[in-house]
Amino acid sequence: MRAHLFSVGATLLLGAAWLGCGSDGESGSGGAGAQATGTPTGGGGMSTGIGGTAQGGTSTGGGGDGATSQGGSGGPTLSDQYPGDVGIESDPAVVWVENFEEGTLAALFARYDDSKPDGLSFDADVPAASSGAASGKLTANGAGPNAVDFFKNLSPGYGELFVRYYAKYQADVPWHHTGVWFGGYNPASSWPNPQAGLKPNGDDRFSVSFEPMEQASEPRADFYNYWMDMHSWMQTPAGDTAYYGNTLIHQTAVRVRAEWMCIELHAKLNPDPASAAGAQLGLWIDDQAVIQFTDTAPLGWWIRDKFCPQGADGAECTDYTPASPDWVPLDLRYRSTTDLTLNAFWPQNYITDPGEGSVWYDDMVVATKRIGCIR
Repeated sequence: MRAHLFSVGATLLLGAAWLGCGSDGESGSGGAGAQATGTPTGGGGMSTGIGGTAQGGTSTGGGGDGATSQGGSGGPTLSDQYPGDVGIESDPAVVWVENFEEGTLAALFARYDDSKPDGLSFDADVPAASSGAASGKLTANGAGPNAVDFFKNLSPGYGELFVRYYAKYQADVPWHHTGVWFGGYNPASSWPNPQAGLKPNGDDRFSVSFEPMEQASEPRADFYNYWMDMHSWMQTPAGDTAYYGNTLIHQTAVRVRAEWMCIELHAKLNPDPASAAGAQLGLWIDDQAVIQFTDTAPLGWWIRDKFCPQGADGAECTDYTPASPDWVPLDLRYRSTTDLTLNAFWPQNYITDPGEGSVWYDDMVVATKRIGCIR
């Protein structure tokens, strides 16, 4: 389930709040200053204009631990240089491409370090702008197989990555964890190991993901992130179930659909392990900036494991807003050592409740520069 008890001050409240339950690990195979009162000031990065409809081959390396950030700014993207994504895999900024054009499933899985292949098939349904002929259809079932995924170790790792992909979600499915996860392990891992319920130490792991948070024809979606400064759903964290992925957007307009949509995620790690300064986290849908977190903006407030930024309109935030919120930027100190880098790419469909559901992925590109939707 994605609901739990939480409190504001000394009052105990029961809300329709989101919580990723403690099964994240089952899908793996290995084992700031505050403003006192009133409305927050400073830059935002929240957009609610989310619209609808956008290929990619082999690893070419590139990048490193000091890529130049493009953040939420405009300007040219990689897709501007490669219409139809043709040839994008050869760009030195591109780290990995998956366009499901391998021809056989054996050839696809041979490119990855780990996978749960049952339930994955090629499908002729592709995004309108794609120059390819096939997408990947991942079908999971609470009765089994409940996990369908593929995992790539992107060693030696990067300090900043953009991940663009196209996705289409079947309507009215009991989603659990269905989306693209990326992040890092130290030492680098060749299989996913999310360690559900446990807070990262800062020198071991972190993850960024974007996925549905409910069952609906067009379910709301949000980040579901693990990192060293994440918050607990418990008032007093204790035990090995105190930390599940934190949600950070809380916008009713941010949804996934049963039609192709272009999603791009961005993470820039804090250069100085002792500080969150310089870290970033961003999301675009159909080339529209949804939110761009920096170490100074947008400001928001915490309610247990939920960060409610300026402009959040989800009831899990608005129903429990304190009279005087403690406005702070999101603390994005991902790591306490530069040995921890972005080195993991993990698309998945993981369903545990009764019922079957499919998600389609296509034209997935991982790069050290802003990618943009297919031109």
